[in-house]
Amino acid sequence: MIRKIGYACINNNLKPRNFKQCRLNSVYKYGIDYLKDKIINNLNLTKDILNWNINNGIFMYRATSNLLPLVDHKYILKDFQWRWQQDKELLSIMDEIKNIVQKNNIRLSMHPDQFTVLNSIKSNVVENSINYLNHHYEILSLLGGNDIIIHTGGVYGDKISAIERFIEVYKNLTKGVKEMLRLENDDVSFNIDDVLYISEKTSIPIVFDIHHNRCNNQREITNNDINLIKDTWKNTGLIPKMHISSGKTGVYDKSHSDYILKDDIISFTSLIEDIEIDLMVEAKEKDNAVLRLISFLKEENIN
Repeated sequence: MIRKIGYACINNNLKPRNFKQCRLNSVYKYGIDYLKDKIINNLNLTKDILNWNINNGIFMYRATSNLLPLVDHKYILKDFQWRWQQDKELLSIMDEIKNIVQKNNIRLSMHPDQFTVLNSIKSNVVENSINYLNHHYEILSLLGGNDIIIHTGGVYGDKISAIERFIEVYKNLTKGVKEMLRLENDDVSFNIDDVLYISEKTSIPIVFDIHHNRCNNQREITNNDINLIKDTWKNTGLIPKMHISSGKTGVYDKSHSDYILKDDIISFTSLIEDIEIDLMVEAKEKDNAVLRLISFLKEENIN
């Protein structure tokens, strides 16, 4: 049973508005206010996307991980003596977003990029990954969010050791990060059995991605697996969060298609049966893909 359906970052209906990035050289050239203007644009766009979502019956959204570009960069911290956490204008907009999220019971998440690798064999990568997660936690807390989704990382020629490294690093994360962190099965290295094992050792909730499972298929997923995934969420106060996508050129294509194929949503809903979940749509058409999926579910009377 699907409760909420959402999408990631970009809203096609609000284009040409878009999220702004910033180069470090530009900050040195134009000053910290240049960076701050980019951040204000990103926060205001996020706020407007959330309001658009509400007006269109969408109560789940993944905020971009580049919402506040460069703010944690060591040279920004060192040379400009500016801390975004102390900027009243930024905090005011973030508080507006938080009020929207809480008032409308929106499930808000973030998904740090592929450079977040807790099980890396390089200590500096692990350290940077931990700092990046702390950064996401700080932002998401101020926005009223719930979920930080990551992948296990690399195999490095020895999956067992890679899994054990992840578990050991996880133990040393802050309480706040642990409360928000979710682990997703990926499409190359770590399948559903791997992440369920990690969850058993760490209590980290599992985000099941059905297309990743199809691309990295070791065996068929059963309703029993779905129940095991559901149980990993039992201490969070949240229902499970899952991901769906369709291959762009075929069933096993890792690239996402524009929309979710009807056969894929039918097989997915058959798999989860009456288990209540929130569903993140990963499709190129983003908000339009969600609207089409919502319409299809209503037409077919699928809960």
